[in-house]
Amino acid sequence: MRPSMLVYVSKAVRSWKRTKIRRVMKKCSIAELKRRVRIALDQNMVNEQLSALGDVDTLSLDDIIAEELPVAARIVENSAPAHLLDGGKDFSGSCGWHGAVGYGSGFIALPKDFMRLVSFRMSDWSFAVSKAIKEDDPLYEVQHSRYPGVRGNPQSPVVAIVTQPVGQVLEFFSCTAGENVYVKRARYLPFPKVVGGNMELCEKLIDPIVYQAAANVALSIGNADAATGLGAKVKTLLEQ
Repeated sequence: MRPSMLVYVSKAVRSWKRTKIRRVMKKCSIAELKRRVRIALDQNMVNEQLSALGDVDTLSLDDIIAEELPVAARIVENSAPAHLLDGGKDFSGSCGWHGAVGYGSGFIALPKDFMRLVSFRMSDWSFAVSKAIKEDDPLYEVQHSRYPGVRGNPQSPVVAIVTQPVGQVLEFFSCTAGENVYVKRARYLPFPKVVGGNMELCEKLIDPIVYQAAANVALSIGNADAATGLGAKVKTLLEQ
């Protein structure tokens, strides 16, 4: 049976160094996003559907759009291919180790608003990892094998999102550089939220998010055909 993380955490921790990411998330005005969603609705509904849309009070429609924008952003940013993501945000802190510091596997606490991993790399790894496995993935149990050769290593690293009593953590497998090893890169996407009338989004995903929000709105007011067409547009944009 795999041992509990809390029992095997080393008291020694190591602060990390940060690397600069070129692309940052774009601050988008909710008012402007609402306008673009309305345009998308107008362009993708036939006359009969537009008439039905006209029956919805303008204020009520704006409220529906405002509610759907964060939902749409979550759907799109979670499903988009990694090359369309911006650099996201840095998650800072200290990493703990399951054994000796700098050897084998370790972990780092994830922010409470963590939604998706963008990139993670330890200093002795050959490359960064952008996809994390879950606890129910068969590959996760392999990381706790008594045979070191089958676990993740600096040439083929693996990371896993795991729920612990302290919250979500990112476990990483594995390191060999010893006490001088550090977190070279740690970036994530937070759950989208509106702050001061704005929402931070991945720039390349703004158009898909607008169309996803429009699809959600169309569905909520009973226009399933329009929602299907708008959803197809989202899929096309994400495949580019």
